[in-house]
Amino acid sequence: MANKKNPNSGLGYIDKDLYIEGSVHSQKKMVVSGTVSGSVFGNHEIVVSETGHVLGKIEGNKILVAGKVEGDLFAHKRLEIISTANIQGEMKAPSGQISIQEGANLDAKCKVLIEDSQKKQLIS
Repeated sequence: MANKKNPNSGLGYIDKDLYIEGSVHSQKKMVVSGTVSGSVFGNHEIVVSETGHVLGKIEGNKILVAGKVEGDLFAHKRLEIISTANIQGEMKAPSGQISIQEGANLDAKCKVLIEDSQKKQLIS
């Protein structure tokens, strides 16, 4: 019998009928379709789907938001805001790595992160 790999084996998933209080950390890609009241941390990609709602900080390498976030976003590599997103808080991402689609509802402060090597080049 062939060994079939589970398609969700590399994915953390919080379904739309789930409500979680407290911090969530994933070492793999994570999709939030339910509600998290607390911080969400990930070593890879964090996706807040259209039905997802996070009341707290989100920090990860790549963050994609299509749902609602009431808290700060800190993307180490890339931040993508989809047109259906609703964000209240502060957004941080590297220079040139923030994408915001038309129609997104933002009540947010945006900070662009500059790497140390770029700072040295700018000072010289």
